[in-house]
Amino acid sequence: MRQDVKAALVIVDVQRYYLEPEAPFYAYTESCWPGAMSYIGKRVRKTVFPAIARLRQSFSAVGWPAVYLRLCASMPDRSDLHRFFKSFNASAESAGFQNAYPLATDPWASVATEIAPTASDYIIDKATFSGFSGGSLERLLRSMDIDTVVMTGLATSQCVDTTARDASERGFMIVHVEDGQADYGLAEHDAALFASRGICGGHVVDSEFLAAAPVRLIRAYAASEEL
Repeated sequence: MRQDVKAALVIVDVQRYYLEPEAPFYAYTESCWPGAMSYIGKRVRKTVFPAIARLRQSFSAVGWPAVYLRLCASMPDRSDLHRFFKSFNASAESAGFQNAYPLATDPWASVATEIAPTASDYIIDKATFSGFSGGSLERLLRSMDIDTVVMTGLATSQCVDTTARDASERGFMIVHVEDGQADYGLAEHDAALFASRGICGGHVVDSEFLAAAPVRLIRAYAASEEL
């Protein structure tokens, strides 16, 4: 069993504008796809928040970092956003919902208060699906000698999956936390995790299982990939 593994908990886009009904993004999305946002909000509060809190505590105890990703814009005209996000923001604006995708400085872009970062955590902003698109995430992980990323956050089939696949392409081992992720429906969530098994080596775990012995489990997964 390998002894030199080091993991980072990656928390993708668990931001206020996804979870609070007053946010323009939430309100517009719910008007387009009734029930989608209420579903994701309920799952986040029931399973995702507890899972992330559990893993943050467990990882901190062994000296492993937490990295938060935030999906938000830096340009007022949203020109830096991925074309799908930019188009969605324009559609929301035409329907009377201003700033659906908030600027980085907007309070709506903040991480949900229930799992707010501490002074020792890391925050990286992105304008597209993958956390690796700007280069900052990979540089940070390399600087800390991280070889494994433990994926949590929103949404399973979109930004979480894309970030995980990009991490795999860069040589990182991937572990998905099933109860630490949420999508706009259970079918999308389950399908994304099933499809991702090929790039994560089947490492899809429950947060309680991982939190109980993170170092031993990650070492075992790393050893299994070397067989």
